[in-house]
Amino acid sequence: MKKRDYYEVLGVSRDAPEADIKKAYRRLARKLHPDVNPGDKNAQKKFQEVQEAYDVLREQDKRRAYDRFGHAGPSMGFDPGGGGRQERRGPSPPPGGGAPFEGFQFDPADLGDIFGNLFGGGGARGRAREQGEDSSGSIEVPFRDAILGGFASLSLRREKECARCDGKGRIGRELCPVCRGSGRIAEAETVKIRIPEGTENGGTIRIPGKGSEGSRGGAPGDLYVTVRVAPHPYFERLGDDIHGIVPVTVKEAYAGAEIDVPTVHGLRRARIPPGSQGRQKFRLRGQGVKNPRTGQTGDHIYTIRIMLPKTETPAGIDAATLLDSLYEKPVRSDLPKGL
Repeated sequence: MKKRDYYEVLGVSRDAPEADIKKAYRRLARKLHPDVNPGDKNAQKKFQEVQEAYDVLREQDKRRAYDRFGHAGPSMGFDPGGGGRQERRGPSPPPGGGAPFEGFQFDPADLGDIFGNLFGGGGARGRAREQGEDSSGSIEVPFRDAILGGFASLSLRREKECARCDGKGRIGRELCPVCRGSGRIAEAETVKIRIPEGTENGGTIRIPGKGSEGSRGGAPGDLYVTVRVAPHPYFERLGDDIHGIVPVTVKEAYAGAEIDVPTVHGLRRARIPPGSQGRQKFRLRGQGVKNPRTGQTGDHIYTIRIMLPKTETPAGIDAATLLDSLYEKPVRSDLPKGL
């Protein structure tokens, strides 16, 4: 059966950059890997087809040969750049396939490249280092740690180059029994993450070097962790400000008082003025969240709630009647009469 076009196999255009080819391969490899599809012969066949296409298109020499001479180019180790190392005799085969090359002579120095390419070795040219892909994850942290800073742990599976086959996917002519031809294996790892002071819900923390391991000695990618902040039963964060509700007595609201206000930094003493109204807001400057980008600290905004005693007594009614006589006008006089 005629081989499919390698670009079609990976689902990329013929002018796709190396990074896009690598991403397409890894996406298909994860989907079609034998470990993910045990016993599925069709998936195994497609996986081998994807592996073969990637082995050619990921290396510049092989890719140039394939672009010019089709499937016959990489299989014979042909150097499309010439360089005086190969001599062509007879007509060139048509692009995209056809009969194998005939009448070519190679210098002995080329044999290492040819057999290295055929059997998975790097050859004299070697293979370029490739940086590992970035990874992502998410964690939930307590409200306190997000505001004041702290540490968290994230368990993840990191892709690393297979040590058995050095990331080639093959040992000789056979698929590597450890990575099953992908050249990569996944290992469990626990990463300790520092939560910066002032981290927002939905914010992202970058941990350098904790993404997928690079290939052939390339640098690892980075890990990007999305932070979910658990809600607090009392405090609410809006921007860099913290909001809360403080209950006060009728006397404290009427005559004014000094009260203790809970903040994320501890209790703070504050004074409410005489005649304070229910749901009136007050501000404690600099008692909010420190912004990790600007370094500025928000405020603590508290709303007072006037609490009435639940016990009804004759003395309480007399006191309430006295207070009622002090209103200058009906308290509902400013309400609308309807729509």
